[in-house]
Amino acid sequence: MTGNERLCRSLRASGLSKPERKQSSTDLPYPPIRLNDSTLKVFLLSALSVISSLLTGCGNVGPPLPPLIQIPVPVSDLAVRQFGKSAQLSWSLPKLNTDGSAVSTLTTLEIYRVASDRSQPAPLDSKLFAQSAQLWKSIPKEVLATYPPGEKLVFSDTFQDSESHEVFQRSFHYAIKVINNKKQGAGLSNIVSIAVFPLPNPPENLRVASLGEQHIELIWDVPALNSDGTSVTAPPQFNVYRSIDRQPPGTRLNQAPINENRFKDESSELGKTYSYTVRVVVETPSGLVESEDSQGLEVMNADTYPPKPPVEVAAISSGQGISLVWLPNTEPDLAGYWVYRSRPDKQFQRLNEQLLATASTIDKSVEKGQTYFYRVKAVDLKGNESEFSEEVSDAVDPLGK
Repeated sequence: MTGNERLCRSLRASGLSKPERKQSSTDLPYPPIRLNDSTLKVFLLSALSVISSLLTGCGNVGPPLPPLIQIPVPVSDLAVRQFGKSAQLSWSLPKLNTDGSAVSTLTTLEIYRVASDRSQPAPLDSKLFAQSAQLWKSIPKEVLATYPPGEKLVFSDTFQDSESHEVFQRSFHYAIKVINNKKQGAGLSNIVSIAVFPLPNPPENLRVASLGEQHIELIWDVPALNSDGTSVTAPPQFNVYRSIDRQPPGTRLNQAPINENRFKDESSELGKTYSYTVRVVVETPSGLVESEDSQGLEVMNADTYPPKPPVEVAAISSGQGISLVWLPNTEPDLAGYWVYRSRPDKQFQRLNEQLLATASTIDKSVEKGQTYFYRVKAVDLKGNESEFSEEVSDAVDPLGK
């Protein structure tokens, strides 16, 4: 307790209103002080000012404030789509509480589901939905804590009985509720519905059809059966997905669904590892729906592709030697050129010890009157060598002209 608080308590205890016993001058341990009217007035005003300030410092305890109610706002962007044999739910975690403060007490997320006959209307009214819905899944705090507020979550409802016809005669309706650490919630999210349709099974036997320096071509088998065991009647379309270095999720490579069971990836790079999957695409009353992924295929197109041979090689003799020139190669990974020389016996030997950076050189180590033959190779950064260029020849003028 502070000194000010002790003084306040003493003042309150004294009441300041209890009549004080009059004391005679004989009761005082010191002689009384005689004050005139003006002096007494000043003294009393000063004393009252000091007491008033002390009492103001003590203050009065007001009524208790109500506790903060930190209930996360309901989810408003719940969405659902069919993906193969499952309904894929997606939504954003709330960022704010109902009082406008930042979310910090989110503890549980509850997913509610209602299954109905497809001919029945969807229970889109929240009161009607709440009466018939059952808690289907609950996501605990430990899982939610791994996602920041506002993060997009995806959750799949896989239909275990999708091999039967029953599931394809039904509709499924979903809503979610977010709960704080006091088990309070602000109500259900928006309600979404989906009717499930049988889709073709995923493509099988995905494999490489061909490899080139600037492409990876894929091919796969077209599925013959739907997920309910019936035959596929309409020619299916396909989407091709690719991820790099085994990092999901995959990116769709084709802008529009493709009609044939092969695809050439011309955006691939040599030396990178790609993982490919293919999905069937089907037009349904709910729009375009994809099957599940095919079995993945991992491809690494190694850079074993040499540059093209140099072209238009020309040999021009002079008194100082024989000059060689050719058209520069255009490969982006070109490292340089090797030049090979031979006498008439055609025993070619490499002329330069280091790669030439330019498409020309001068051979000064020649003998006058001797004929020399030349061939050139291009080399890339991986050490891949082209085929020889066409052979050219020339001789140094014996007169040195």
